[in-house]
Amino acid sequence: MIESNPITGDPIIIAPDRAGRPNIFRDGDRCPFCPGNESDTPPEIWRDGDPWRVRVFPNKYPATEHHEVIVEAPEHGATFDQLAPELAAVAVDSYISRYYSLAPGSEYVCVFKNHGVLAGASIPHLHSQVLGTPFLPPRIAREAGAFRTRCPLCELRDEPIDATANYRWIAPRGSMMAYEQWIVPVRHAPEMTEGLELATLLQRASRAMLSLSDSFNWIFMNFPRLPDAHWYVQLFPRITAHAGFEFGTGSAINTMDAAAAARLLRAT
Repeated sequence: MIESNPITGDPIIIAPDRAGRPNIFRDGDRCPFCPGNESDTPPEIWRDGDPWRVRVFPNKYPATEHHEVIVEAPEHGATFDQLAPELAAVAVDSYISRYYSLAPGSEYVCVFKNHGVLAGASIPHLHSQVLGTPFLPPRIAREAGAFRTRCPLCELRDEPIDATANYRWIAPRGSMMAYEQWIVPVRHAPEMTEGLELATLLQRASRAMLSLSDSFNWIFMNFPRLPDAHWYVQLFPRITAHAGFEFGTGSAINTMDAAAAARLLRAT
């Protein structure tokens, strides 16, 4: 169910059933994502390999009509940086495939990872989520407007961490979280396309963030039907929490300078 903020009109997803999802961190229940427990999840949409290496299925506790889970490894304790490079690429390709599969029935599709308790995960087994909404989120609309006259990301030369032929990994100045990073494709495009090089950088970013915290998020920022926009991935470890000032003003207080963050992330 979608409600609207009575002042701004911003859409709010009301999903009471999600309160019933298992919390393995807290309760120690058996993991529904482990091999042998496939009956604990809805019927799968897709799998890679037999026995499976990557598995996709509808979220049992969906926030919207289009909400899926991508389990990225059969091993319960695996982290993304530990995956074989080829398997990491399969996982990222599954993000792209499911993104475009859900896009026709959604106004927007969000691909994201919550890793660890502080990042919002309730199950420790390695996974990401793909969630389609019936509205264009306000942040996406606001950022899309910034691309109308020029591309800030094509011009951006903020603190470099590393790069490949097709991607730049940077610590942006003016970021909202400590040690925030962006992975920006060199080619200007509104939506994500290629997986292998991106998977390599995501593995390195995962390793760097886990050296700082056991929790992190990444979010794929796509701009469907907005050809002037430039997609990217936003990543940050969960070290500090947003509190009263941030919620009250919509502004952020960041305790880490981007140049210092880039130096540390490069070192890790």
